Amino acid sequence: MKQRFIIKNFDKLWPTVLWQGTSIVTYYIDDMTDDVKIKQSRGIDFDELLAHIDRGGSIFLTNQQKDMPPLEDYGDIATTDGKKQEITGDIVE
Repeated sequence: MKQRFIIKNFDKLWPTVLWQGTSIVTYYIDDMTDDVKIKQSRGIDFDELLAHIDRGGSIFLTNQQKDMPPLEDYGDIATTDGKKQEITGDIVE
């Protein structure tokens, strides 16, 4: 099965790239180890990614594993409120 990818550029310098049928997990890590923003999406917003790196942060990208439970299933370390979740930071879908 072929996967399509879509490049969106809404008056931005860098595009947002989406992959059909893929769930990407991006960890935005600041200089303090307990300051982590986790974003689950179908693609990568390069404006956001490069701005975070420019501010001195680190990035870790991985794909959402099929056997990995949703983040809200982690109990005490994750709380969910609509599309936002927290695990020692903000998680945005």
